[in-house]
Amino acid sequence: MTDLQTPPPSVGAPESRRHVLQARELTLGYAGADIVHGLDLTVPVGEVTVIVGANGCGKSTLLRGLARLLKPRAGSVELDGRPLSQWASADIARVLGLLPQNPVAPDGITVADLVGRGRYPHQGWFRRWSAEDDAAVEIALAATSTTELADRTLAELSGGQRQRVWVAMVLAQDTDLVLLDEPTTFLDISHQVDLLDLLDELNQVHGKTVVMVLHDLNLACRYAQHIVAMKSGHIVAQGSPTEVITPEVVLDVFGLPSRVVPDPVTGTPLVVPLGRQRS
Repeated sequence: MTDLQTPPPSVGAPESRRHVLQARELTLGYAGADIVHGLDLTVPVGEVTVIVGANGCGKSTLLRGLARLLKPRAGSVELDGRPLSQWASADIARVLGLLPQNPVAPDGITVADLVGRGRYPHQGWFRRWSAEDDAAVEIALAATSTTELADRTLAELSGGQRQRVWVAMVLAQDTDLVLLDEPTTFLDISHQVDLLDLLDELNQVHGKTVVMVLHDLNLACRYAQHIVAMKSGHIVAQGSPTEVITPEVVLDVFGLPSRVVPDPVTGTPLVVPLGRQRS
């Protein structure tokens, strides 16, 4: 496993910087079809929240709505009590960083340039690129083990390498809220654990509020303080891993008979599928 470096001293979320993100009676959808229905959710401040559920249940749609990538059909998403529609895009980008499921980069862009784009929200008429920006990029690259890739183009990289570079860009953005849609996609198990350890450090040491969609229930239980289980665009259960991940909820949400036992390493819930023939 690669060693992850400590984020820059500027990274952190003192009480004055912590922001509250919540959905109120939120309905989201595409092309005439509602996917998320009248959903209420307050993201716990300073915690890691993981959204779980079967394919097509609305996990990614909800994340897109929380990040203002998808306009509500009804209800609202609010940041510090104000609808996101009332926030300037630049102001949101300084508070909320997002790694979508299928990010797109310009042709020919290098890794260093892509990660540097995470610093754009911090620029302005009277704030140009600085040594602080250089440091944030360098440490984001080191944290994701991509320093040696800095001069290569994104197109040259493997899927797993590209995913780590995108995460580095979000880290360089240095926001209080970090939203990630299936960030472990394309990563082998070693890099999955490295990445989740890094996100855990950002939360535990630097106070970031992290919200992510994960498919692996056992990794979700290991790293989340708060789990949101979704089915058919609704929240079925939410709370601590122990409260949410039960055989009954796993069967309801995934249609999977299982046993839930303590993880021998962490003591968090560990889902053991029984299979169709063993239930």
